[in-house]
Amino acid sequence: MLNVFRRLLPLFLATVLAAQAPATMSVQEIRPGMKGQGRTVFLGGKIDRFDFEVLGVQHNLAPGRSLIMVRASGGPLAETGILQGMSGSPCYIDGKLIGALAIAFPFEKEPIGGVTPIAEMLDQLRDLPELPPSRTPLILPKMGPPTVLKSALTGQMIPMALLLGGTTSTPDGGQEIPMPVFGANLTAEARSFWTGTPVSFMSGQTGASAGGGPASPLEPGGMAAINLVQGDMVMSGAGTITYVSGKKILLFGHQLFNLGELDLPLWSATVAASMPSYQSSFKLAAPVAPIGALRLDRSAGVAGLLGAEARMVPLRIGLNLGGKRILNFKYEIMDHPIITPSLAATVLAQTISTYVRGQGFQSLSLQGNIKLAGQPAVEIESMVADLSANRIASYLGAILQFITLNPFERPVIDGISLTVKAEERLDLTAIAGVRTLKARAKRGQALPVLVTLQNIQGVRETTTFNLFVPQSARLGRATLMVGDGFSLIGADPDERAVEMNSLPDMLRLLNNSMKNNHVYGLLVQAVPGLGLRGSRIEGVPPSISSLLGSDGDATSNTLQRQIISRGVLPLEREVRGLVSLELEIE
Repeated sequence: MLNVFRRLLPLFLATVLAAQAPATMSVQEIRPGMKGQGRTVFLGGKIDRFDFEVLGVQHNLAPGRSLIMVRASGGPLAETGILQGMSGSPCYIDGKLIGALAIAFPFEKEPIGGVTPIAEMLDQLRDLPELPPSRTPLILPKMGPPTVLKSALTGQMIPMALLLGGTTSTPDGGQEIPMPVFGANLTAEARSFWTGTPVSFMSGQTGASAGGGPASPLEPGGMAAINLVQGDMVMSGAGTITYVSGKKILLFGHQLFNLGELDLPLWSATVAASMPSYQSSFKLAAPVAPIGALRLDRSAGVAGLLGAEARMVPLRIGLNLGGKRILNFKYEIMDHPIITPSLAATVLAQTISTYVRGQGFQSLSLQGNIKLAGQPAVEIESMVADLSANRIASYLGAILQFITLNPFERPVIDGISLTVKAEERLDLTAIAGVRTLKARAKRGQALPVLVTLQNIQGVRETTTFNLFVPQSARLGRATLMVGDGFSLIGADPDERAVEMNSLPDMLRLLNNSMKNNHVYGLLVQAVPGLGLRGSRIEGVPPSISSLLGSDGDATSNTLQRQIISRGVLPLEREVRGLVSLELEIE
């Protein structure tokens, strides 16, 4: 179906590309009491008109930024107020474009809103790139690499609201602009990855799909959608077209995420209904057909190119329902260092929650890989005994954050392939005890370790594995630590600096990291060290380190713990627990 749309796209755009840019009116010419008309879609694909009266102009809300306050009327606005989805509606006085309706107020009793001046939109969006953003510049949040590293190794995502900090406010630095996202009716687990962001998920959607309704014209006042996720699930931000000039198209009058250059599919859209709400009314919108690509995201609006194609990250999920049914899903998600991990976690959580719900015991195992251009694949493996899909989805998101937020280069993700197996039992094991046959260990010999495991029903079993004590071990005290991978990482048994000089170094660290479905035995000793892993990662360029904060005390010569031997006991079920024993090495 998409190929048919792409073949027809040149004909569909012919009249649009010939359109002439309208005359504009500056903020300095606007006075209270002036009246005008706006254009937007209230139902289907038909562009309707609404009236407005200028209440005043708020100057210098931010350096060089103003907002035109208007009271609107017409259509359903008396009942709904300003609707989410009207953002970008072009407003005209005497036939001249003054800007885009962009700001509404929750719980408003009258349809009063703010218009972003068109001059500000044109100024911020004039550098619209013809090509998608390259692999640089890097996206570096204000946090040290150890924060991202430990989050990845323990399967805990850094909240997206923290990574986006300070990018979601209005031009005056005040109330956040809610960004309505339509498509999948997300569960609470899937929504949790967006906590603290201005994204608002619309309930009661009609099912967004190509050809699902009449598309509005590609002209000012028409409805457009920006797909964050497409395929077997759709997540789409919808708004109104403000301005079209040749291939360039401006929308919204406010940011999507204020990410600067980006690359997202731009679709025509239709409106199923205008939904009244006491809090904030909205248009029930759905994408219809691809029309181009979004390439720029600024505080004064977003801009794209008609006829262009966006690059998305393929995501494949196979869902094995206890061997009874196997379901396969194909998605495409936004390609961006900050947003991609949260989108991948959202899609995985939503896929699992849709088909794996109910009371009783439940275990989920995750396997797969992340393929990167020119790099070895990152292997994915985790298991959780939990009804909620969040922990396993957060594990995927944390791994992706470690890859995309690296300080060396922006990776190209060729695809993500995952298999989730759901079992109606609780595959959970606790480490109930650890002992050795002797309290002293000899260098150059194996040390038998006995581990007692207990399942959820209280049944115990004892198993044994060997740790080899190297000849290089220091005489004296050592600590035997036995636990699951996540607990051991949290305990930080190896306090030496981690040396990473490139993205391949980081990928090797990921692929060799400890998992939560194995029992590990670590023999740890105190040795002279030069810096704590929690404070520093070696190999980060000085220019990057200065942005990320302190890299620790390089002159320290205190004793630091070091892993001198390790063993592993694969269990293929979730393991929890950590036990430490003191030994003497002779």
